[in-house]
Amino acid sequence: MDWVVGTSPDESASGELLPETESAAVAAFHEHGCVLLRGALPVTIVEAMHADYLAQFGAMGAAGMRAAAAEAPPNRLLEVGGARYDITPRMIGTFGRPEVFANPALLKILRQLLGRGMQLSNFTMVVSHPGAPQQHAHRDCAHLFDGGGVGPNLPVYAVNVAVPLIDVDLETGPTAVWLGSHRLPQNAAVKDADMTHCALRRGDCMMLDYRTLHAGLANRSQEARPIVYMVYARPWFFDDVNHVKRIPLDMPVEDYEELPPAVRPLLIRAFSHAVRSRWHELEGRANRRDMSAGNALQFSHAPAGSPAGKVSRNDPCPCGSGKKYKQCHGAFTAAPAS
Repeated sequence: MDWVVGTSPDESASGELLPETESAAVAAFHEHGCVLLRGALPVTIVEAMHADYLAQFGAMGAAGMRAAAAEAPPNRLLEVGGARYDITPRMIGTFGRPEVFANPALLKILRQLLGRGMQLSNFTMVVSHPGAPQQHAHRDCAHLFDGGGVGPNLPVYAVNVAVPLIDVDLETGPTAVWLGSHRLPQNAAVKDADMTHCALRRGDCMMLDYRTLHAGLANRSQEARPIVYMVYARPWFFDDVNHVKRIPLDMPVEDYEELPPAVRPLLIRAFSHAVRSRWHELEGRANRRDMSAGNALQFSHAPAGSPAGKVSRNDPCPCGSGKKYKQCHGAFTAAPAS
């Protein structure tokens, strides 16, 4: 199968792909809309990721995930089919290690596909529990343009990198793909008889064009099947389809600031999400209080001579803007202008 490209133990350990391996992977991706890199990641890294998954979510089980996914957003868990859950884990521990999201072997291929300015857009995982049915064929996102056959002929705008955390045989339910479907029109119909799939091993990475049709197969085993999905995108593309009710990246600001400077640009969206999530926390630190009724607002630093902290509408605004209170914070009160 020319969509499967093998990597040697030396390539995996060093993070340096041979030129022929890199060329074969890029060619397969362009032709098929996906490529499976056998053994691209060290198994020890994958095992450590699996341990982190168990630490964060292993105790929940199918019932716990179902209950958590039913809670009001924002939510880490999203049900994406019977007994199948899409989860945003915290990028701490192994999940936050550059060897995972900035693996040099993967980045070398991804930069050929997306350019050097690409960014990590999503870091999530899908857990398929025993009894999960087969998914319908779907794209991660639609073509950028609907008409005129433009979308299928454009360069790739996002790549989904799937990393199985356990060995996935046909009973556990690997991801099936429709080879070449990234070039099909948006509403093209496909048949199950035309899909391609194979067993996945720890250390494998499957790279999918965001437009490629794929489906998670049924989990007929007795074991939960977790797969990490890392989405890399051109800097202008944001996934507003799959992550409406939650953030797609969750790395603490403090962990981001400890990353090597060379990899921080790749994770700038994680930093942005983390900072924005603190918006109301920072607002709470601001030195102002709720507006009182009438023509005054209570401030902790009122101008000298203002009784009981009351601010006249013609006084300078205590916020320090230099404007009169009536033209600044006082504009929000219901009192008539003086």
